Formats: sequence, structure tokens, C-alpha cells
Amino acid sequence: MRGLVIFSIALVLIVSVSFAAANISNEKSQVKENSKVLEFSTFTSAVCEDRQDHVYCKDEFFINCNGEVSKASDVAECNGIKLEVPKTLGFAVFDKEWKDPRG
Repeated sequence: MRGLVIFSIALVLIVSVSFAAANISNEKSQVKENSKVLEFSTFTSAVCEDRQDHVYCKDEFFINCNGEVSKASDVAECNGIKLEVPKTLGFAVFDKEWKDPRG
């Protein structure tokens, strides 16, 4: 009888620990699903166009939001981050024969 009681207590402890471990594992997987990695960066790039006898270039502000690159003026927010587009001031004029080194 005494052995049966000890066996029952041990069995209850093992089942309780198993349920607790399963619950902790489930909570961790839910946290991983809910917390996605946000890819967010900003940068400027020269945008050039041919006009008459010259090439006109100006800096424009771009945003990388989760791998999708867009002009900052075309994007209002990225994953809840509201964006305010700063002014870019870079500007250059080149002769028509000028070759853009960026390829």
C-alpha cells in the first residue's frame, strides 16, 4: 500500500512537470510568432535625368521597409513607425557626355 502511494505521488509529479514544460514551450513559440524582425533603414541616393545638353542629378530620400525600397515621399509609415520626410539638398549638373559611375 505504501508503495502504491509513493508511485501515485511520483506519477502526479511527472505529469505536472510535463504539463508545465509543455505550457512554457507553447508560450515561447507564441512569442516568436508575434515578434517579427523589423527591417528598417533610410538612405539617400542621387537620381539623375537627361535634359537638353546636361544631366541633372538630385538627392532623394529612400526607405527600406522589410526589404521593400521606396521613395520616402511615397511611404507614410513602416510597421507602425510614422515617417516624416526630411528635405534633401544635394544637387548637381553635368555635361551631356558625363557617364554615371554607378553603372
